[in-house]
Amino acid sequence: MPKTLSGELNTGLNGSDIGRNRWMIILPTVFIVYMLSYFDRVNIAMALPHMTKELGLTSTQGGWIGGAFAWGYALTQLLAGYLAMKFGARRLVAVCLVLFGAAAMLTGLATTFWQVLSVRILLGLAEGPVYAGTSILLAQWFMKAERGRAFGIWNLGAPLGGFLAGPISGAIIAHYDWRVMLIAEGLPAWIFCLIWFKSIPKSLDAAAWLPAGDRDTIKRTLDEEQAAHQAPESDPWWTIFNEPAVWLMTLGFGLNTILLYGITLWLPTVMKSYGQLSETAIGFFAGAPFVMSMLGIYYISRRSDRNGQERRWHAAIPTMITGLLMAAAAFVPAPLFYVQIALFILIGFTLKMLMPLIFSRLTEILPLRKAMPAVAFVSGVGNLIGQFLGPLLVGYVRSISPDYKMSLLMLGVAAFLGGVAIAVSKTAGERA
Repeated sequence: MPKTLSGELNTGLNGSDIGRNRWMIILPTVFIVYMLSYFDRVNIAMALPHMTKELGLTSTQGGWIGGAFAWGYALTQLLAGYLAMKFGARRLVAVCLVLFGAAAMLTGLATTFWQVLSVRILLGLAEGPVYAGTSILLAQWFMKAERGRAFGIWNLGAPLGGFLAGPISGAIIAHYDWRVMLIAEGLPAWIFCLIWFKSIPKSLDAAAWLPAGDRDTIKRTLDEEQAAHQAPESDPWWTIFNEPAVWLMTLGFGLNTILLYGITLWLPTVMKSYGQLSETAIGFFAGAPFVMSMLGIYYISRRSDRNGQERRWHAAIPTMITGLLMAAAAFVPAPLFYVQIALFILIGFTLKMLMPLIFSRLTEILPLRKAMPAVAFVSGVGNLIGQFLGPLLVGYVRSISPDYKMSLLMLGVAAFLGGVAIAVSKTAGERA
């Protein structure tokens, strides 16, 4: 672990020792869960070129396989707030670990397009509650002044999972095949379920490793945050749909996710089209943008906290830059494919900067009873837009084009417009 990140985990809030064990127990645990779920979500990208050949799939069918995950994912994300309230986030995430591990392994047993499509929907259903459930869990463990960094560190799990999926999957495919890869990579979720129950207490009061004074300070601060929101008794949760900022953040997140999942699914196939890279090299280069994403998330979440917990512009500007970089990559001439690879890697730095900021912002501009469904709505609908349209858009446009130029350009335009939507999502209480 980098020294700076290790220090952040050890010192917690602005160098204070208040609740420092939260940073050493809660955060690493949710980090690993998110890493495993993202790994099992994106490893299909490495399998796709081989799956396409073995099952005789078209590029459009490949896009449908990539997008099918979104339907199940959106459904249970939208239900995540209710499920978290009914069963508790701790129990909900544990069930998800068992189910998405099983669905990931079943993908390796599929023998037809429709079977793959069905299992990918099941995988989405199983993973759907993880993000919203964990967002709410962290909002109950970390105070506003530290929440940006807590969400940032947690969100590092996704790019790490995306990075590891490339070289690990490439190595397994090189020695075995895509079926063995999918089955082997689904198993760790089952193993980690046991660790999850051991590591995550049922509540702050149940955390024996948290000193009583620290626990009281954290609880008092969290209660004061909720008390600052006015008129709870006359302001039911469904009034989130009266908030323009919620709709704009949903749109902005969804448009950026079109680029995220479009390029995540198709990047190994784009690189394979160069005709000059080995499976190992493709796995490495396809994973490299996720390493950059880890650096970007860590940088922007710290910067946001240190600048008065400003979230909106810290999310909007990097998202617009992501779109511009992808548009530039689209016009790189074929002989200069190494320049295009460099741009793909650079895009990784800004690609996921909005993730911790969008969702920590929702827990800050809304009381928790409204933030819970708002997180589920923004994440669920935004992911449905991006995870379904991104892979399908690339696959369809590629089927009517000689190369991937127009596909990449459309992804870039989507992300740029997403950044604009986030930029204009100002609430009444925020400065310009």
